[in-house]
Amino acid sequence: ITLWILVIGLIAYTILDKWLNKPETSSYQDGSFHQTQLVNFQIPEGLSFAGEFAPTKRVDIRQRLDREYYAFIFGHAGTALTLRKAKQWLPIFEKILKEKGVHEDFKFLPIIESNLSNAVSPAGAAGFWQIMPEVAKYYGLEISEEVDERYHPIKSAYVAATILKENYQKFGSWALAAAAYNAGAGYLEGVVNYQKSKSYYDLYLYPETSRYVIRLLAFKDIYQNAAKYGFAIKEDKFYYLEATKELKITESIEDLAIFATEQGITYQKLLELNPWLKAKSLHIKEGKSYYIALPISAQPHKKST
Repeated sequence: ITLWILVIGLIAYTILDKWLNKPETSSYQDGSFHQTQLVNFQIPEGLSFAGEFAPTKRVDIRQRLDREYYAFIFGHAGTALTLRKAKQWLPIFEKILKEKGVHEDFKFLPIIESNLSNAVSPAGAAGFWQIMPEVAKYYGLEISEEVDERYHPIKSAYVAATILKENYQKFGSWALAAAAYNAGAGYLEGVVNYQKSKSYYDLYLYPETSRYVIRLLAFKDIYQNAAKYGFAIKEDKFYYLEATKELKITESIEDLAIFATEQGITYQKLLELNPWLKAKSLHIKEGKSYYIALPISAQPHKKST
């Protein structure tokens, strides 16, 4: 009897241990609860970007898509963080794009370009939208010793939308508009004319440009079906923008750190909300003005006399 009690107790303990230590199930597409099982993921049919469908039945396209899906899926930490911060900016960019007559899918472009960071490329492109200095100046963005509006997420978004719309009018395809944004309209026009093709998927392009729309396709799908690819992020884990108000500046500011203190915030917070400020001062020419973002809760202090 004692032996049977021990056997039954051991079986019960084993069952209980497995139950207590059972991994949480998730919404991964293969039903597993381990991300590495996604190595066998299936590229969905009907992938599209900006309303244009990709030829996913082609072997070469599927291989190119595999590369980008794998990069996002197995670059797990980076992709998870990108997904968590995407909700800060994508709704804003979507509104700007619609206003300018550009397809809303281009809200994913600054993720492919800069991972939503104020990065600087080796070629000198900067900001979320990776705009080159000469392009920025052509479209009215200010670049000076004190100001670089390529780092202004909203102003640079309007410029990017303008460029994309012009590219679409020139090439008649959103995929080609994206490729032209990456490589330049002049380069793409030469490629299209030489290769006698107006399909992005049929063109031989710079390696980066060849990956560009493919990456947009992959990230769009992952963003819209995050749990399916192992990114079941809870709603309270997403990042959201801090509520701000704008202060119109019409007079020069000799010391931005003192200005920040007078506004009841830190210099660090001032630059966090206004990354386009590139110096310790802001000199304003006659007739010129700027709008500086401040936390909605900021309480200005009286200047000392």
